[in-house]
This record gives sequence, C-alpha cells and structure tokens, in this order.
Amino acid sequence: MTATRASNSKLAPGEDTINRAKPKKVGSTWTVKWSYLPDEPDARLKRFTNQGPTRGEALQRARDKLTKLNEARSASEWRLGDAITEYVEKVARPAVEKAKLSEVSRDRYKAVLRFLVGECSNEAHQHSKALDGSIRAAVRRRTLIECLEEIADEHGPGSAHHARIVLGHYVLDQLEIDELIETNPLKGRRVDLSGGKDRAPARGGVALSAEQWNAVLDYLLDLDPAEGVTNPKQGMYSLADKIAVRRNSIDLALMQAVTGLRVGEASSATWAMVGTDDDGMMVLSLSPEVTKTKRGRDVRIPDRAVSDRLLSRRGDAGVDWPIIGSPAKPEAIWNKRNRTMHTAKLYDELAEALDIPELRVERTHVWRATLNSLAAADGVPEAVRVAHLGHTAAVNRSSYTDLRDMTPLADSVRRLRAV
Repeated sequence: MTATRASNSKLAPGEDTINRAKPKKVGSTWTVKWSYLPDEPDARLKRFTNQGPTRGEALQRARDKLTKLNEARSASEWRLGDAITEYVEKVARPAVEKAKLSEVSRDRYKAVLRFLVGECSNEAHQHSKALDGSIRAAVRRRTLIECLEEIADEHGPGSAHHARIVLGHYVLDQLEIDELIETNPLKGRRVDLSGGKDRAPARGGVALSAEQWNAVLDYLLDLDPAEGVTNPKQGMYSLADKIAVRRNSIDLALMQAVTGLRVGEASSATWAMVGTDDDGMMVLSLSPEVTKTKRGRDVRIPDRAVSDRLLSRRGDAGVDWPIIGSPAKPEAIWNKRNRTMHTAKLYDELAEALDIPELRVERTHVWRATLNSLAAADGVPEAVRVAHLGHTAAVNRSSYTDLRDMTPLADSVRRLRAV
C-alpha cells in the first residue's frame, strides 16, 4: 500500500498539490485550491483556484491549467532581465495581430502599443515615461501608471484607455502566461487617464537666436565634465561613472546643436558611420536603421571644436559601438530614461546660466528648429534644409532636387559660428 503524502508537506521543484487537494462544495459549485512550484531557479510557489459544476470537473480544470503552465514555460525563453521593448515586439505585437479584432481596432491597438514603448510620429512628444529597460523594471506599478498618464497627456484620454486595454491583454497577460509575473499589477486599480493635468508645456517649433545658439555652444565647449562632480559616498556608481554621465550629456548636446539630429538618431549613431571630409571634419553617414524616416542621409559636423571633441571619444571603441554610448557600458546604447533625466539637468543649467528660459521646455528638440530657422535666414534652400534634418517632406521634393549634397547647410553653420 502506498503511503499518502501529507497535504502540507513541502513541494519539490516541478511538483503540485492537485492530487492531494480537497475540493469543497459551496452551493452548486465545486472549488479546488492547489499550489505549484515551477522547476526553475529561484521559483516561487504559485497558488491557484479552479471551479466546476462537479468535483471531477473542478479537478480537471486544475489539471488543464497546470498543463498550460508547463507548455508555456517550456515554450518561453524569456527572463525578467530581457528588454521590455523586445518582448513587446516579439510577443505582444504578434498577439495583437493574431487577435480576433476588426481592422480598425487592430490598427488602433497597434498604434497605442507603439505609444507604450515610446514610438511616436509627433516629434514634440518626448514619451520620457515610456516602457523601457528590463521587463522587471517595466512592470512596476508606478512605472505602468506613469506611462499611461503620459499617453493621456500627450494623446488624450481615448488613446490612454486603449493603451491600458492593450497593456493588460497583450503585454501583461502574455507576461503572466510566460510566468514572468504572477498577476497584472494594475488589476483592480483605478488610474486617472483624463489627461491634461500638470501637462508639461508643449515642445517644438521654438528657435534660438544666432547669439543664443553661439552662447550655448561656447558654454558647452568650455565645460569640464569633471568640474563640480563629487565622489559618491554610497551607491553602485563611482566618480568615473558620474563624470562619464556628465561628459555624455555635454557631447550629446553639442552634436545635436550643430547638426539638428534627433536625440534617438544621435544616440544610435555608431563609429561605423563616421568618416571625415578633406578638412578632417567629422561626417556621419546615418544608416536607414537609425533614422526616424528609415532613409539614410549624410550629416556633417560643421564646427571644428565639436568635431574634434567627438572624434576624441573614439579611443579603442569597436566599429559597432555608439559614438555616445552608455556611460557605464560604452558599447551599448544609452538607456533612454537615464539619458532624458541627465540631459534635462544640463538644459536646466544652460537655461539658468545663459538666461535662455526656452531651454527649460524645449530640451533637445530646440536645435532642429534653430538650425532650420538660422539656415533659412542665411539663404539655404528649403529642400536642402528638409533633407539635412530628415523630415519626411524631403520625399516630396526628391524628384526635382539633388538631396545628396548636404554641404550648403553645413557651410551655413560654419558661417554662423564665425559671427
């Protein structure tokens, strides 16, 4: 005779309590509560409840649930340290595409799914609260709420409510199936998605004067990244890390200020895209993969001091390394959330030191409007300006304008720096 295992004995990895559970009948419904310990490192005990019209049906539903859990675990190779953006692209997006939805709903859901990870066609929207980094960091309740609130502010309550639906059904539910989270962190939680509250001032469309622009460049070029940086008393970051962050913020601002590159383009450009012209000045041949319009273009660094400063970063960097990579891991792209936080501090400093209040609002986007306006006043044709900055309007002019030569705008910037 086989001994019956005690109902409260500790489970070994891969074991469950279905066979020793005691279903209970309440009214006409049978309920079975059971536990399961996944066979994987650092696994936590999971508890489930299944119901059925009969004792046998309740137990069968519990066994069916266990089968699905095992199938999902064996099929999934995802870990909490994986990038949330990659999970959205490879799991959530296909789930939306396969769902039984009308074409209108599917297109709408795919659009708000992009908002959740910061993909937005409106250049004035920063999406600094978009889901980023690891899955573990992205599924924190506060992170999810701030992401949805930002979508409400930028795109309106309707988009935010759709985003919450997509987040729940196609991101968090999938994470639960893959056993990366135990339950939806927002389940049963009220989130104010009315939008418009404490919204940051709108960005975009504001240009600095030539005098202000030159003042910013001179200020940034005079900055010593190590000046004023103190040795941290505690924490995981060293003094060298803090100096690297400061240097990154300065060099990124300089690169954008003389080129008008979008922050994502400037952060994604690699050394493989770097060349020099006859004067030894830096030239970027941006690949379609890093541009917002998915069209490659050449962008010159028209200021000698900025060009030399950026070229000095190369050192022993590999060709696939970003020009301005992560401060602690230069071979990787700088995390968007950290990048936004630290560059915001620098722009606040510039606004205060140079008495340019626009920089408290405009941030990195100000350089596109500034260069476009200054070059226009200097007589650079609109088609060349549009092509240099990578606007989609360049497509409309490509049939009658040679847009391969970006020298006119670069020459204009050189002249403006000499004023």
